[in-house]
Amino acid sequence: MTSKTWHKLPAPPAGFSQAVGLPPFQAHLLYNRGIRHRSEIEPYLSADSRLRNDPMLLPDMGSAVSRLTKAIDANELIGVFGDFDTDGITGTALLVRGLGDVGARVLPYLPDRLDEGHGLNDDAVRALTGRGVTLLVTVDCGASSIDEIALAASLGADTIVTDHHNLTDNPPASFALINPKRSDSAYPYRELTGVGMAFKLVEALYAEIGEPWPAHLLELVALGTVADVGPLTGENRSLVKEGIERLKTTQNPGLRALADVSKVKLASLATDDLSFRLIPRLNAPGRVGSARTSLDLLTTTSEEEAALLASQMELMNRERRALTEEAMQEAERQVAQVSADEGVPPLAFVESEAWTPGILGLIAARLTDLYHRPAVAVARGSATSRASARSIPGLDLYAVLAASAGMFDRFGGHSQAAGFTVPTASLPALRRQLVATASEKLDGVDLIEELDVECEVPLSLPCQVEFDFVQTLSPFGAENPAPVFLTRGARVIDARTVGRDRQHLKMRLGDDGGSWDAIAFRQGDMLAAARDRIDVVYTVALDNWGERPKVQLTVLDMRASR
Repeated sequence: MTSKTWHKLPAPPAGFSQAVGLPPFQAHLLYNRGIRHRSEIEPYLSADSRLRNDPMLLPDMGSAVSRLTKAIDANELIGVFGDFDTDGITGTALLVRGLGDVGARVLPYLPDRLDEGHGLNDDAVRALTGRGVTLLVTVDCGASSIDEIALAASLGADTIVTDHHNLTDNPPASFALINPKRSDSAYPYRELTGVGMAFKLVEALYAEIGEPWPAHLLELVALGTVADVGPLTGENRSLVKEGIERLKTTQNPGLRALADVSKVKLASLATDDLSFRLIPRLNAPGRVGSARTSLDLLTTTSEEEAALLASQMELMNRERRALTEEAMQEAERQVAQVSADEGVPPLAFVESEAWTPGILGLIAARLTDLYHRPAVAVARGSATSRASARSIPGLDLYAVLAASAGMFDRFGGHSQAAGFTVPTASLPALRRQLVATASEKLDGVDLIEELDVECEVPLSLPCQVEFDFVQTLSPFGAENPAPVFLTRGARVIDARTVGRDRQHLKMRLGDDGGSWDAIAFRQGDMLAAARDRIDVVYTVALDNWGERPKVQLTVLDMRASR
């Protein structure tokens, strides 16, 4: 664990609590979330359809809907090409179900991570058009697929691109390019994910044909948006909030089976259950096998098939975990070796010919968490190597890669997550260049992780007295994090290491108001410090293990009390 600094967020101005008509604690949390007036409170807490926008404001949406209705009326075969991560899988499933429900003939296609990689490719285009596809809809990709879309046109297929990634200066000549980041976009919210863009297309199509769109599709939007770390602000917040509520009573056989093998209690579902239980299992087949398994799970109507697929995904997830743990040992060894000679570098760059591309993003993300540095993990091949990269807040990873654009065969992504392919012979030079670029952009930046603390409170306040209000601020995620609290002098009633390799720390913490379970992930090395009284920074949530949900603290950092 790297050391962290604790930064207490500014308190609201005097009189704010009275001005908004709320107790000081509640007013403080809302102030930290940008609330400044009483009139803003109810819309924020409701996060309902008022936060959503007209899909027809998206560029080319009208043309796309007209082309889709023509294809449905003419019984054309519509190909849906999605990415192999959860955002792409859920978006593909959403289109398969949404289009299928209005009579469309749909043929889905998810590329193989190892053989095809991210994005549209020539072989996929030829395969789809060879089976009779005359209209191709992309999900979570396509904005930079110039040659592939030209190939589709030459083979008699129009292409509708739905994407949310950064655009190049030379966009493809698709029939429609629906992306809120287009310079000519009038859409007021730019942060929809791939599944969110697929949903807006279905929403617009159903409005055109005069039918209500299927509300159950929001279950898929919630999963994909949280998986892609979409900011839970504005429209995303509304979509995910309603999606989670619908997941609690879902009738989707695949999602129910997935929740069962994941030991998730749907009735008390929260975003953490999506992030740490459901989504890793949805991602696992695409990492170690075929993402088609996940797509089949989300689209099946058979309880028996759903149970079988969910069991297979559980086994794949265990394999994914084992591969990741083994790879992390090597990755940490490489970072430690460099750090011993030069200090921890401004960008962690690790590589191995033994790593499968499916776990590269996990390696990079774990390194970023461990060292609070941007990280690149490379699966080194004989001629070509593939990489995934993750960043830290404040560093635009896409800009770092763009500075070396001439060295890549292909690259793409956004500010916090990206990937590329590169000639293996270029790896040493690329490594030097990326480290130099990151060093320049991080010059003067304190590379010690900073924890933003909402307020200093006794344990009993957020854990007991105000727990229900804390939960009304959900769904929690990117740009709407769970409130972080500081309690000084918390009493350590019990502490022990748990988990594989005893890497986590389980505690019982208390004050005069009671005592609560606490878990400190990947902080098993802090056992010696967990004695008597500690100052602790934490979030609070429901722990759904056991017969009854109970409040549990997730410890982010701690120190012995002075």
